[in-house]
Amino acid sequence: MTELTATLVINITDSYCDHCRQPVLPKSTHHTDICGWTPKPGGGCGARFIDTRSDYWNIADEDLLRVRPDLPIRSRSKP
Repeated sequence: MTELTATLVINITDSYCDHCRQPVLPKSTHHTDICGWTPKPGGGCGARFIDTRSDYWNIADEDLLRVRPDLPIRSRSKP
């Protein structure tokens, strides 16, 4: 069976799994729980986070590394 993997997207006020686009805590290693205004324990897609990125250009790579030093940063292209 193939393991489901995803990118952890860390933004200014939220973070989410890029596989299912549901909220997740930025320190999570796997998307086990959906967090936020309507939390669903055990409701995540189960993906293991293999890298990180942000939707915001103002969040530098160094900021992402401060939150998740264990994950590589997914390269992003300028718009």
